[in-house]
Amino acid sequence: MKLSVACNFDDALLDGLAPYPVYEIYGKLTADYFGGGRPSFYLPEVNRRVVKRYAGKAHERGIGFNYLLNASSMGNTEFSKAGQRHLEGMLEWLDDAGVDSVTVANVYFLRLVKRRYPRLKVRVSSHRFTDTPRKIRFWVDNGADYIVVSEVNIHREFAVLEAMRKAAGDTELQLIVNNWCRTDCAIAGNHAVALSAASQSGNKGFPLDYCSVVCNELRLREPVNYLRANWIRPEDLHIYEALGYENFKIVERNTPTRILLDRVKAYAARRYDGNLLDLVQNYAYPEEKMGEQAKDAYSGRRMRKYFFKPHKVNLLKFDKIVRFGKTASVLYPLRGKNPVQIDNRSLDGFIDHFLNQSCQALDCEECRYCHEWAARTVKIDPSWRGEMEPIYDDLLGEIDGGGLWESYAKTSREKVGQWLGRLTGKRP
Repeated sequence: MKLSVACNFDDALLDGLAPYPVYEIYGKLTADYFGGGRPSFYLPEVNRRVVKRYAGKAHERGIGFNYLLNASSMGNTEFSKAGQRHLEGMLEWLDDAGVDSVTVANVYFLRLVKRRYPRLKVRVSSHRFTDTPRKIRFWVDNGADYIVVSEVNIHREFAVLEAMRKAAGDTELQLIVNNWCRTDCAIAGNHAVALSAASQSGNKGFPLDYCSVVCNELRLREPVNYLRANWIRPEDLHIYEALGYENFKIVERNTPTRILLDRVKAYAARRYDGNLLDLVQNYAYPEEKMGEQAKDAYSGRRMRKYFFKPHKVNLLKFDKIVRFGKTASVLYPLRGKNPVQIDNRSLDGFIDHFLNQSCQALDCEECRYCHEWAARTVKIDPSWRGEMEPIYDDLLGEIDGGGLWESYAKTSREKVGQWLGRLTGKRP
């Protein structure tokens, strides 16, 4: 087993990883010219000095550092003189910092790095959705040292995974074990592009993770989406190891250290007795497990820095985002018990169905295997669900209807009308 672990740039993380088979950590600057696979508001705030220092500390412990150059779209700036200057400057800095490898999400970056900076190993990002032997051979032929298998659609297609492993030859394939994106997510490509823009320095947009809001609403309304996601339980790793997979990646980079170490421990031990969401959910982190760095990520200062943009969004409607963030524990820490509980050990045997059954030619609504398991194992607090459903309706209604960007004058008139209506008992 080889584990690649998300980097939150907390020194305590490196000390905590010592007992486990961790060969690398991965991370990046909070923002850079090209962007990456997560929005800046979601990431630890670090500069080049911190990244270089942390990579050095990792090396002292025998752990490599992988830098993420995994933007899915850069507006073609990479093919401009300015873009080339930024790219050369970035790669020269990474080389000087002693970074061991980079993760890329396009073939140009792969070929460029292999030609100009041959010391650096290059990994192909999961955001390229590599899910067939033919795609594997394409990346191998173009010089990839590692390939991250698609995170949304292939983890339970064991015949395909076996064929991909054979096609890769000596090139390592990596599986993300605790991603919870919905299976065959139709908007995964859109999401990857949006996330890239949200971590590009100088980006002028508003960092609204719309795809995430949509997918989280779908999980609430159709709990089967919690189960048919592409996570791998610690207890099921042996199935993948039997196919020749040994390189496993643990996410996310916004995870507090204590929780991240709990995840590493669970996968190293191949067992977890607790809520499956402790391992896979990328928000709703318990406040009591947060250190000072993690608490700062949920501070008012961070909120103002990334979301106080009165010229880009109607802040008179921002209370709807705040209400969503607090109730779902997205922009705020989780206080109390997670309202969604999935006993990980209650899923023993769930994977067996897929060992000889492909889902690629099936309609989930006709099969309903995962639906039946979800009905038995996914427990959602009914009062919390009753709160969240109208919050999603309200927030998505404002976004889809354009209310989040309407003029302040129009919103003010509507609010005055509503206030007068309540005062007089008449409808505005």
